[in-house]
Amino acid sequence: MSGLSGCSGSYPWDNSKKEVPAVTWQDEKAKTQTAMHDIVAQIPKDVVVQAEVKGTGTLFGCNKTGPNGEKLHSWTGSATVTVKPGIDIESIVKTVEEHYKNLGYKVSSRFDVLGEYEAQVKPPNEESSYYVTKGEPDQISVASWSECFQLPDGLYPGGDF
Repeated sequence: MSGLSGCSGSYPWDNSKKEVPAVTWQDEKAKTQTAMHDIVAQIPKDVVVQAEVKGTGTLFGCNKTGPNGEKLHSWTGSATVTVKPGIDIESIVKTVEEHYKNLGYKVSSRFDVLGEYEAQVKPPNEESSYYVTKGEPDQISVASWSECFQLPDGLYPGGDF
């Protein structure tokens, strides 16, 4: 007599039934705006004239799809910090960069197309990304991209969010 035994279930490489966490664009917007507030808070208060994390942003398509092939999106937003005239913005951006490096964030830098020093800050184990650079004269600009998420059915990604 021979017997056959086995177990049922899915194999670890079978992600056909992989569940995607229910994350909304509102969740990602809130998380991303909180991170932008934290970045702005790293700029020395004695040089800040005005700081604004914009209340709305836009949705952009990500370069990835969900488990069922659906297009994913990212919430993008921005912040602007006006500093006193004559402040060395590059040194402030480098200070922000160093702060996040010390916290274990992935940080890279380069000179952008306008020749301004730009730092990219990426939290550990996340897809979100923040760019800190000189904006208009006497301004520091923070641009953000949230982690990718699935839009609810029927939500058109155009306009302000």
